[in-house]
This record gives sequence, C-alpha cells and structure tokens, in this order.
Amino acid sequence: MYNLKTEQHEKVEKTVRKTISVSPEAAWNVIGAVGGVDKWFAPLIPSCRVEGDKRYCATEGGLLEENVLEVNHKDRIFRYGIPKQPILPVENNFGTMKVLESDGQKTTIEWTAEFDVLPEKENEAKTMIQEAYTM
Repeated sequence: MYNLKTEQHEKVEKTVRKTISVSPEAAWNVIGAVGGVDKWFAPLIPSCRVEGDKRYCATEGGLLEENVLEVNHKDRIFRYGIPKQPILPVENNFGTMKVLESDGQKTTIEWTAEFDVLPEKENEAKTMIQEAYTM
C-alpha cells in the first residue's frame, strides 16, 4: 500500500493600506466603477471589460476572471472573488477594497486579500500582493 501525501493549502489573509492624495469621492469614482482597472493597475492589467457581475482582465499570464460580489456605494466597499488566476501562486482569492477618509484631501485605500496557498508559497504570495496593491 502506498502512503500518498496530498498538498495542503492554508487560508491566509494579507491587508495593504496606502494613502493617496485624492478625495475619497474621486478614489471611489474609480474603484466603484468596477471597470477601468487597466487605467489604474497598468502595466499588470493592460485591458479590462465588465459583463454583468463578471470582470475580465487581460494579464501577461492570461485572462483573469473575477466575480463581482459587492459594490457598496454608501460605505465605499468593493468585494470580488477570483477562483483561479494566472498571476499569483494562490487559489480562491477573495478581495475587499475600502475607500477610507483620511486627512484633508487624502484617502486611504485598504485592500485585503484572503486566499488559499501552499505553505511554502505563502511568503512569495504575500510579497507579490504587497507589491501589486501598492502600485
């Protein structure tokens, strides 16, 4: 009899916060519009389109298909899910973006990713998310 060990993913969370010099309304107008990711997340995503509750983003590694889960204009919260994608060494990625008021005409964007990852890939995934989310 063989003793086969399967790879076990862990559930991990990574939150990145960045303060930018625009009003919360201006930041939400971009994030809350859902489409146009290619305008603020280039060069990682050169094109993007929205069809219903799906967002399709082209990447160098292939097509990224996202499920739009929530667009809360009142609280400025955008949530999405990515079951599979060609960019990060993760699976079942769920993201939440919050637009928070900061001092004066500044805004803090809080972006949280929850995902499944192999233990040996966790640090790599967190680093990649940190770099991508602060572009």
